[in-house]
Amino acid sequence: MSRAGDLYAAGVAANEDMRPAAGARLLRAALRALGDPEQDDEDARTLRGRVSVSLAMAEAEAGRLATGLELLATAAGLLPAQERAIAHAQRAILLRRAGRDEESLAEYAVALAHLDLDSQPVLVAKVLVNRAVVYMGAARLGPARADLDLCLTLARREGAQVLVAKAVHDLGFLDYVAGDLPSALRRYVEAEQLYEGLLPGILAMLGLDRGRVLVAAGLVTEAERELGAAVASLREQGSLQDAAEGELARAAAALLDGRAEDARRLARAARTVFRRRGNARWAARAELMDLRGAAASARRRVGTARRAEELHGVLASLGMREDARVAALVAARAHAAAGRSAEARRLVETTGMRGAGLETRLLQRAARADVAAADGRVQAAARERRSGLAALHRARALLGALDLQGGAAVLGRELAGAGLADALATGRAADVFTWAELARAQAMLTRPAVLGDEDHGAWQDLRALGVALGRAELDGRPTAELRTRRAALARDLRRRTWAAPGTGVTHRPASLSRVQSALDGAAMVVYVQHEGVLRALVLTSTRARLVPLGPLGVAHEATSRVRADLDVLAGVLPAGLDVGVRSARGTDAAALSALVLDPVLDLVGDRDLVVVPTGGLLTVPWAALAATRGRAVTVAVSATSWVDRVGVAALAPPTPTVLVAGPGTTRGDAEVAAVAELVRAAGPAPQVLLGGAATVGRARAALAGAGVVHVAAHGRHEADNPLFSSLELADGPLMGYDLLRLPSPPGLVVLSCCDLGLHDSRPGDESLGTASALLASGARTVVASVTREADDVALPLMVDLHRRLVAGERPAAALAAAGSAAATGFVCFGSG
Repeated sequence: MSRAGDLYAAGVAANEDMRPAAGARLLRAALRALGDPEQDDEDARTLRGRVSVSLAMAEAEAGRLATGLELLATAAGLLPAQERAIAHAQRAILLRRAGRDEESLAEYAVALAHLDLDSQPVLVAKVLVNRAVVYMGAARLGPARADLDLCLTLARREGAQVLVAKAVHDLGFLDYVAGDLPSALRRYVEAEQLYEGLLPGILAMLGLDRGRVLVAAGLVTEAERELGAAVASLREQGSLQDAAEGELARAAAALLDGRAEDARRLARAARTVFRRRGNARWAARAELMDLRGAAASARRRVGTARRAEELHGVLASLGMREDARVAALVAARAHAAAGRSAEARRLVETTGMRGAGLETRLLQRAARADVAAADGRVQAAARERRSGLAALHRARALLGALDLQGGAAVLGRELAGAGLADALATGRAADVFTWAELARAQAMLTRPAVLGDEDHGAWQDLRALGVALGRAELDGRPTAELRTRRAALARDLRRRTWAAPGTGVTHRPASLSRVQSALDGAAMVVYVQHEGVLRALVLTSTRARLVPLGPLGVAHEATSRVRADLDVLAGVLPAGLDVGVRSARGTDAAALSALVLDPVLDLVGDRDLVVVPTGGLLTVPWAALAATRGRAVTVAVSATSWVDRVGVAALAPPTPTVLVAGPGTTRGDAEVAAVAELVRAAGPAPQVLLGGAATVGRARAALAGAGVVHVAAHGRHEADNPLFSSLELADGPLMGYDLLRLPSPPGLVVLSCCDLGLHDSRPGDESLGTASALLASGARTVVASVTREADDVALPLMVDLHRRLVAGERPAAALAAAGSAAATGFVCFGSG
């Protein structure tokens, strides 16, 4: 009897830790240890019933639902009356996992009727936390929250930490379903901390849910990373249902990323698992994802609309309202694409949107636009698309993390692309400008959340790990452990930043007339691309002209070649080799100019230039092109962000200058000393941080509210997240995290470092990089290089730049004049 009890306890623990295969082995061994059922006394019979209840879950997880239900029927006859509620609750779980939600809710009601809240609070809490999952699946969010809130209260009062963790986890999922993504991610951080010490096996399920939230936020790469790891762990644990759900979430990520065939493949694999398990609901959901992939890859395909309408009926009959809406909208779009606008209109008009999620609302706007376009109502189609993007921007404003704000652009990519395509078809410059602004870099219009101090200690640990890693590399010591620890901590900190709420404030894109009136003698070139073709919209104060350019991919390749040439020339080359590289640079620069600049020069004339790039053109080294060397060029992520900053710059009062030199640079101290002398001669003495005084804390304090900041230090550009891009100071890296915590941003920041002008472009031309973090924090202008820079070129250029700045020249003009004698990678970002 004692051996059976020990095996039972171990089996329950394995089940709770999401290891059903191990749980099943232990529980079957417990039944064998109990021996002949005919010989059972009352205690043995009760234990046999308890074992059967737990084994039922493990069998169901392995895909043997019928076996699980049979075990529960047996258990009901073995357990004493006061424990039969457990069998009903377990049966409810199995029915829910099989997609039989109404039967599941009925079983939960029976279980709760058999329980006494005063004497069995923990059991009541267990039933509530599981019933809430069914309510969430049926989009009954009010009852779900009521169950979870009561569960959490009971669990905390009784010290049931496992239930506390599960309730927090499920509240996070509820927030996700309700559209509050930062709150969901915050709860997942809390749940993760609880699970790590209690039930590490559930971390895979938590990863699955976090991946779903990241898909909803548009962070496709991060979502696929989370989901891939979660699915692998769930399969290893034998959690086949959850693993298949993870594959379906990966399909959603692939569809969002434009990989329709990958989405279909993943959805079909998941559907096979659901069908084997007899789970009609999840099989229908997988069928819908397969159909959405088919529609995305070939919307005019015969039968798509019919299949979608049939599936709409199936989903509606299963009570899956949100999925049924999506199926109806997919059918409507297929009808519209085939010219059957009456059928499409019928489906759109009869599909209610009350309580619909953001993705479904965006899909509805796309469907309504398709119907309008099929009827020839171009302006009505444009209004629907603009309304959809406005809804997306309102949702984006609720996100506080910079990478979440930028990632959300992918959710509106189709709406924005269709609107831009229609505008390009008309050829009207005003329409193209409007859609170019709607489609790009909205994240830069709203300052991200100012991060608090709650995780400051962890960021300090990350800084210390970076210092230790650098020393180990210099000493030639092993670095694998330090790299692993640093990567894990960076991952955890990034997850915490995702929980930051947004301001809720949205901004309207600037009008064409407002931008033209602000140009004041300059010209603006807004680059747009559609289906791989690059165009330029050239604006002056009185004219707007659209100019075709050529393939965007060729322009990207040319940009990379010019940057590579500059990188090579910044190093020490053998005699004679530099002549060949300089010749190649000239050839490559001329080729790039022919692609992106020469066709617009007649319209630009000799005006100063404001460039609004797209994609990889964010990293064009404009000073390397003959037509823009010596010309004031400002690079802005959008026309709206530029005109907003120009207005602020004109009103800004005089503020102090801060000069910082980091360790290990060959020119840093000399550069700062020369600039300091210029600043002192022109006015108030600057604040200078050199040597051991150039610490992170002092630099951060000095940067807040500064007018001009010059940093000569080694830098590191992190492609994934600007929070981790950094400048090396005396006691470690000053990171993007530190910049986004500034209570008031600096006005102009000059980064005399290599590569810190680099940006990684995401859908919607949302950019990530150190300059992005500074501009997002509120800085008006950032001067930084998109290439490596030679000391003998950079030092005199930086000194001359500041000589001109203290004389009152604007940053873009000062940089152009200072760098007119040499091709460099320095670029003026922001207001100029």
